[in-house]
Amino acid sequence: MSLATLNNVAVQYGNRIILDEVCLTIQPGDRLGMLGRNGTGKTTLLNLLAGRQQADAGTMDLAKGLRVGVLDQHPTFDEGPTVREAASTAFADRDDAHQELERIWEAMSTAEGEALDRLMHRQSVLQDRLESEGGWSVEHRIDATLHGVGMPEHLFDRPASQLSGGERSRLALATLLLSAPDLLLLDEPTNHLDIEGCAWLERFLRDTYAGAVVVVSHDRWLLDAVCTRIIELRRGTLESFPGNYSRYVTMRAERRLTEARAWEKQQDHIRREQSYIRRYKAGQRAKQARGRESRLQRFIESAEVERPEAEVVAAMRLPPPQRCGDRVMSVESLGITLGQRCLVEGLDLEVQRGDRIGVIGPNGAGKTTLLRCLLDALPPTGGQIEHGTGLSVGWFRQMQDHVDPELAVWEWVRRAIADAHGGEATEQLARDLAGAFLFSGEDQDRLLGTLSGGERARAVLAGLFGSGHNVLVLDEPTNHIDMATTERLERVLDRGGPWGGTLLMVSHDRALLESTCDRLIVLDGEGGAQVFQGRISAWLERQEKPPEPASPEQPRRMAPQKRQASPLDRLSLEALESGIERMEVRLGEIQQRMGDEEVWSDAEAMQSLSDEQAELAETLASYEAAWLQRSEAGEG
Repeated sequence: MSLATLNNVAVQYGNRIILDEVCLTIQPGDRLGMLGRNGTGKTTLLNLLAGRQQADAGTMDLAKGLRVGVLDQHPTFDEGPTVREAASTAFADRDDAHQELERIWEAMSTAEGEALDRLMHRQSVLQDRLESEGGWSVEHRIDATLHGVGMPEHLFDRPASQLSGGERSRLALATLLLSAPDLLLLDEPTNHLDIEGCAWLERFLRDTYAGAVVVVSHDRWLLDAVCTRIIELRRGTLESFPGNYSRYVTMRAERRLTEARAWEKQQDHIRREQSYIRRYKAGQRAKQARGRESRLQRFIESAEVERPEAEVVAAMRLPPPQRCGDRVMSVESLGITLGQRCLVEGLDLEVQRGDRIGVIGPNGAGKTTLLRCLLDALPPTGGQIEHGTGLSVGWFRQMQDHVDPELAVWEWVRRAIADAHGGEATEQLARDLAGAFLFSGEDQDRLLGTLSGGERARAVLAGLFGSGHNVLVLDEPTNHIDMATTERLERVLDRGGPWGGTLLMVSHDRALLESTCDRLIVLDGEGGAQVFQGRISAWLERQEKPPEPASPEQPRRMAPQKRQASPLDRLSLEALESGIERMEVRLGEIQQRMGDEEVWSDAEAMQSLSDEQAELAETLASYEAAWLQRSEAGEG
């Protein structure tokens, strides 16, 4: 039995279509990652599943008694309750059961006959329910979950209403996980988590939580570790890709290449027909030309293949970094104290030209403060820092409040380049760099004051990389940018990429750290600072701990979460493989036929092939998912 089914759901705001005949089925235990550019309908789809919004057309069926949990982006808490008390509200049903049980025991002391039998039966039901939900004591679960999302213990007894925005988000996440709904809807759950919190959340979603999950996230590491299916919203439609994010990237590239080829063949056909019509419209073949013009118009109106979205952005051409000395920085016995709190003590560090160093640690550990000291923007309380010669440093701050809101994007980029070189920069160079960071057309003329936080961050990055700095200090550069920009940044920072300078970067984006940094400065938040020689994956492997015996409770009120029986269960691995091969061959044949001229000129034939292609793709996804599950289970 599915938890939720959407059939041909449509949502429209004014003349703008957000969702157009979207179909989606969520099964118990599903782990879905939802992707899509801003404005493609991700939030709308989450609101539909949460019951916060109604569709304009189509139907949505939810399982009876389904409990849906939603992570709010800006949670608030009442005055009074402490952090631990606020988290305990996840067990309100359990507390009600306890109170009812107390009343039953009191009534049993005087009841007799059938009344006593009824009370004893109800007592048994309630006790079974409490035990199935993890027993009588939940305090250890609350503490373990709060610790897991990165909430320090000294905050447990603080009023929840006094927390910072990031702390409130972590408390909201902990409370939601403790409530264990049957369907969990998470919108950017790692935004306020440090690296250890992200790793804990992954383990919980992957290994402990038994319900279904729909997660919207830019965290590629999370999507790889947790998701078994990726759904992408694009132009109002939903596409489904079996597997995790890495597999999605491969499959999506293959689909987009097929779409691009089909679209080009479609355009070739249209151009040939238009050429014939222009040539013969006024001559002896005018009648034939008019007939072909009518057919062409019908074909264009009914054509299923739309122009594919651009997958490749402008080539990145960056000015080479200025030459600096071999030694960029020497740090000896560095100490940093703020007030009564020691953030860093005894840090020794040598930075050579071309080094790529990541800075990691818990929230509030002093990562940004360390960067400020290394840049001489804040004096250390101990030790010394020596900088090398010929350094040109570019600094990306978490807050972009230093930008001029009255400048257009391309003007900001041009000014950044000119300031770095002490001269002028051409408008074309500035526009090329803006385009490389995904500002296209009229977007380059928008004022910085009208941009979102992520858009401003892209503009600042374009200016930094165009300025020829030989040292870049990046403080959480991916906090507000989309996945496409993050992957663009990753390619630029790659050792084989277009920028070849020295990097110091604070980030909780593990995928970005893994691909760019081969050394880490690790802060523990209590003064400890160590230099780790290796990538983030090696550090995480070293830090891996066995799962705690106490874990948040399992979903309630629904049947045990088991994969539903399928006719594919009766097939052997060999039969599944054979079916996959047959469908892949047929899909290839369909794609080839869709490129033939006689098919393009026949809208009905094109529609038939498109329908068959869609049906085959869905069946293929089911076969691939079944094959993957059986093979991972070790079935031969």
